[in-house]
Amino acid sequence: MEIVLSDITMQFPGTRALDGVTAGFRTDEVHGLIGENGAGKSTLVNILGGSLQPSAGMVQIDGRAVRLTSPHDALVQGIAHVSQEGSLVPGLTGAENILLGAEPKRAGAVIRTGALRAEAAALVAKWFPQVRIDLGRPVGELPMADRKVIEIVRALRGAARIVILDEPTATLPAREKEQLWGIIRRLPQQGVGVVLISHFLSEIKALSDRITVLRDGRHIRTDSADTMTEHDLVDMMLRRSGGANLRGADAGLRKDEVVLDLADWQVGGVHVPQFSLHAGEIVGLIGLTGAGHFGFARSLHNPAGARCARMNVAGKTVQPGPVGQMQAAGIALVPDHRMEYALIGEWTVRENLAMVHPTHGALGAGVLSIRREEAEAQRVMKLLNVKAHGSGQLLKTLSGGNKQKISIGKWLYGAEGRYRVMIFIEPTEGVDIGAKAEIYAEMRRLAAEGVGIIIASSDLLEIESVAHRVIPFANQRPGPEIAQSGFSESTFIAAISGTAA
Repeated sequence: MEIVLSDITMQFPGTRALDGVTAGFRTDEVHGLIGENGAGKSTLVNILGGSLQPSAGMVQIDGRAVRLTSPHDALVQGIAHVSQEGSLVPGLTGAENILLGAEPKRAGAVIRTGALRAEAAALVAKWFPQVRIDLGRPVGELPMADRKVIEIVRALRGAARIVILDEPTATLPAREKEQLWGIIRRLPQQGVGVVLISHFLSEIKALSDRITVLRDGRHIRTDSADTMTEHDLVDMMLRRSGGANLRGADAGLRKDEVVLDLADWQVGGVHVPQFSLHAGEIVGLIGLTGAGHFGFARSLHNPAGARCARMNVAGKTVQPGPVGQMQAAGIALVPDHRMEYALIGEWTVRENLAMVHPTHGALGAGVLSIRREEAEAQRVMKLLNVKAHGSGQLLKTLSGGNKQKISIGKWLYGAEGRYRVMIFIEPTEGVDIGAKAEIYAEMRRLAAEGVGIIIASSDLLEIESVAHRVIPFANQRPGPEIAQSGFSESTFIAAISGTAA
């Protein structure tokens, strides 16, 4: 089976998202689809998945023209779409999510629980016999990789022949990524093609048989993955070479000014004897899953249950307390899983930006000035180069990179210069290479203004590119810090795996 999108054009008010794009997808391949935010990837796969109808062009399956007017139409034709943000119901079990909407029922009304579990287990065993998942647990309690497998199995429960996977590994730790990589590689062997969108170029290269590059809504090239290097892909996506060091100058680094000073910090099983952060400094935290670096970073903003001998923020003694108290002390957090922990998809861009500091637009007596809110929202959007039709656009309609910019912008809206410590956790998950550069540039701007930045990330190349020094964690304890002069991926891996000399 081959699906060909021919001369596809998609016109939105004031924007041509796709301009005469032609691309074909087969059931015997993993087909990588790349481009920076705004290149047209999401629009193209939404047309393929039936969520959008093109302004012009044709969709053909095995040479036969078809109209995909809804996701249901696409499913009938064998095309399933697993979105980046996910669509599982956290309170339902894995089995219930797999068969959601197609539950076996008695007398057409009562769900047959035993049959439901058996059918769900049979589907998992059919597609991924090596995978073991407790389908009786609520999916909200399962690891992220298991949740993604459940989404894929649900997509395959019909007669799917092409599965669109949008950033499937963006939120996964390294070990779970490897598990999902194996699953993706096996699907074409079982007659199911994969359209893979990922901002990890190494992942695209490793998994794809062919790669299609989009730029500015146009088709740039489709070719065998073996014929293109990562350097080639960056050049085609951005029309410029990648690989530059993103750390920039250290103009804001002030070794004589400490913005965060901790002694004997303990939260849960994490114990950090001493930690300091200077004004203008970017400190990277790395570690394997469960090493404690993410827990430590989160606890600085939400120190529930934390104990310490000393905590000073910008020279003032602070007692660990509720989130509001830590924000008032000058600590901000840009978390991972932005749609779960930071943003509300059904709200507008302006409403999301105003979430942390809603009183900025207040005129008093509970009256809000929309004009004042709009002016501040436009300022932040311009500062971060947010690509949107306006501040009234629903957040859920933005690309991943622009959503992440809004997650950062919340802390700048009505509060420029208020925070002396900013914590970023997986700051570029699900973000393309162009938006990554913009996010790193914003970190550098903040650092140049004297903000101390902590970045906890599983992307070691990201840490190597932006940090001034790195603290590796293992067994919920920090190890000896790594100076910038000693940065390398091999050094980082040795430090977090306990093999360093």
